[in-house]
Amino acid sequence: MSDSISKLAVIVFTDIVDFTRLSADNEPVALQLLDTQRSTLKPIVERHHGKWLKEIGDGLLLSFNTFKDAVDCAIEIQHTVKNIGNLNLRIGIHQGEVIQQGEDIVGDDVNVASRIESFAAPGGIVLSDRVLPSLLRDPLYQTKSLGSPELKGVKQEVEIYSIISHGLPEGINKDKKKGTVKSLRKNISSARFQTMEDVSI
Repeated sequence: MSDSISKLAVIVFTDIVDFTRLSADNEPVALQLLDTQRSTLKPIVERHHGKWLKEIGDGLLLSFNTFKDAVDCAIEIQHTVKNIGNLNLRIGIHQGEVIQQGEDIVGDDVNVASRIESFAAPGGIVLSDRVLPSLLRDPLYQTKSLGSPELKGVKQEVEIYSIISHGLPEGINKDKKKGTVKSLRKNISSARFQTMEDVSI
């Protein structure tokens, strides 16, 4: 498409825990929860210079120009929703090349963000190895590896990390329970990590 543009972005994907069950049990409450999520989180996203790209059911697709904006926004979101009934979120953060179509973005790296989100604990945040190097320079952020699991519909290998500082819960190493975690690749100085301070989308 002539109006499609490839760009580098930090992608954030959020999901409400047990929303399907809530919808089945009490649809009016579930619909009200979506309104509450929108009114509560949009100002936080804007404050951290993010873009509110899409609502996918109960999930949100957001993009940011810098790693720090994305991570700090996710942390503020989790701290804010702690006191909101039923608004219990998992958040995944990834960085990569996306295809911008108007105000929307698509691409394999968007899929990565949506897949790794499920490895976050309720109330937690996970990020990919593309995002990790930017946090290693700041001791305020502490992370723990969850391994390199197979991600459905994703061809690239991705190592996932859980943020364990800022009062956040440790993520879920699903594949470790099954005994299928791949060996981890620790060379964080590899060229595959692209330092990203200012990226427009």
